[in-house]
Amino acid sequence: MLAKDEILSLLRESILSLRRSGIIEVDIAVDAETILLGTGSSLDSMGFVTFVTDVEERLNRETGKDLYIVLTELEERFPGSTTLTADMFADYLVELTAA
Repeated sequence: MLAKDEILSLLRESILSLRRSGIIEVDIAVDAETILLGTGSSLDSMGFVTFVTDVEERLNRETGKDLYIVLTELEERFPGSTTLTADMFADYLVELTAA
């Protein structure tokens, strides 16, 4: 299981990597309140999907497990929410790595 601060660090690393590779065109400072999906997000739909894929790969390397991020689980976990923040995503990923 990864701790929440480790997950947030992993999210930052992923964003920086995608920025360096040119997949993400703007600098995004990731903190708990950063909006990753929804109104106010700096990621377009392709950027978000690439980000989630990169995070999943990083989690698998870090944990040695085959983990899968299921976006519908995020929707179920946060019903009615119109945005997904880094904090919300990190909470989900902590639980995912604990399984």
